[in-house]
Amino acid sequence: MTMISIPSFGPIKILHLVDHFGAGGAEKVLVHLCNSKNPRIKNIICSFKEPCPAFQLQIDEAKRNIRWVHKKPGNDWGVVRKIREIIDTERVDIVHAQGWGVYMEGLLAAKRIPFFRGPPFIFAFRGKTISELDRGIPFHRRLAQRIAYYRTDALVAPAKNMAKDYAQSIGIQVEAFDIIFNGINTYEFAQPYPGARARLGIDDDDFVVGFVGRLDAVKDPAGLIEVFSRFLKLAGDTNRRPVLLIIGQGEEMEPLMGLAAARGFKDRVLMPGLRSDIPACMSAMDAYLQPSLYEGHSNTILEAMASGLPVISTRVGGTPEIIEHGQTGFLFAPRDYEGMTGALLNLYQDMDLAKRVGDAGRETVLRRFSADEMVRNYEKLYERLLAKRGGKVVGISCAE
Repeated sequence: MTMISIPSFGPIKILHLVDHFGAGGAEKVLVHLCNSKNPRIKNIICSFKEPCPAFQLQIDEAKRNIRWVHKKPGNDWGVVRKIREIIDTERVDIVHAQGWGVYMEGLLAAKRIPFFRGPPFIFAFRGKTISELDRGIPFHRRLAQRIAYYRTDALVAPAKNMAKDYAQSIGIQVEAFDIIFNGINTYEFAQPYPGARARLGIDDDDFVVGFVGRLDAVKDPAGLIEVFSRFLKLAGDTNRRPVLLIIGQGEEMEPLMGLAAARGFKDRVLMPGLRSDIPACMSAMDAYLQPSLYEGHSNTILEAMASGLPVISTRVGGTPEIIEHGQTGFLFAPRDYEGMTGALLNLYQDMDLAKRVGDAGRETVLRRFSADEMVRNYEKLYERLLAKRGGKVVGISCAE
């Protein structure tokens, strides 16, 4: 293995830009990066919108360094000046932008346009919105991102399919990307949590179908109700009462309860909102259902698999790079509610199948998707950029 030599004066300072530091996939990645035990790296988070106080507590207090630049709605170019002030005051070595929402302001701040001087800049593609799925990325944004690419020192995606999708949309070479899979704290999701069901109001004999995530249209939360409704009709009356546990919040929360009431099973749906004890909540589940219309490289799917849950999801984004259909989970086309219902019924009726698939999924995550491995790969990227400072770098893949 070739080792990269970096000067030993002071830690490498990384400024992470994020639209809103709260519950989300990119934000979970930042938590792991900030909690790294590597003394050679110092992480600083810059949130454009007000950070979530509860989410900040997931970062160790001694490593908690979060700034809020009070971005105004729409284009707020005053944010560029505020980011530059952080870069100068902290003597930032690398700027790492998490998603389109912080790309252009971050690039302008880092590269001192029109002089193009400043620290190396990384753009991490984190996925698409429901409007981008329906209508594509608007032309002006595609053009802006293609131009920005030529001043960006590294592009990162958490899955090969995502890199390919973005490259085709923008008109660049997919080889420009570094592929760094998301990773999770596998230990905390492999632990038993006695009393977790009782705290959620769930009986020991209930069959719990779970979901954790943001309740907006791209996750197809209405699909949760549709699949569960079909499943209830097929399951019949048994001693294992089916329950749907939905953890999260968002604009679809109230409509979901309305749908459940209209279908006549509101009493079977539990929606406790946001929770800070996700590992315990997952330990209360028997199967995990995520019918998303689009996914990046889903942290919650990784967490469910690490918890030993058989996962039913959709063949979108980076999910096929996590789940092998029929072996470590089940994958279907978006809105294939009949297929998802059939898989759920099989798991309900065959406990051996559920355990076999759940165990295989857990082994996959333990082997390939740990937070420690993800953090090591990002830190290798940072060191490589500093070693090649001033030149365009060729993307390498950390995914095998």
